[in-house]
Amino acid sequence: MVAFGIIIILALIPVVHFAGIPFGPFIGGYYGIASAGHNPGSTGRQALVFGSILGVMMFIAFTVGSVVVMLLSDFNPAVLWGGVVIFTFYYATMSALGAWYAGLRAGM
Repeated sequence: MVAFGIIIILALIPVVHFAGIPFGPFIGGYYGIASAGHNPGSTGRQALVFGSILGVMMFIAFTVGSVVVMLLSDFNPAVLWGGVVIFTFYYATMSALGAWYAGLRAGM
């Protein structure tokens, strides 16, 4: 939940939009994996699970937003749902990379 909170906070701060939104998932993964506690397995496996969980959370948020946009406007559904897939994949992979980097740095 810490990682999801960091992503949302970085998206809400107007000054940080240009740097915070693209790097928000990585920063959230880096700090969020520490709050997840120690789980058995390698750092890569832990990062993959963490990124998958955060990807599912972002998929839910993007889906709700897309449904609202579809109900309130006549936006092209193919572009809208394509964005949901692309951004969900982006957030999941970047948060997994951040978590993996944090795990590798802790192991050094």
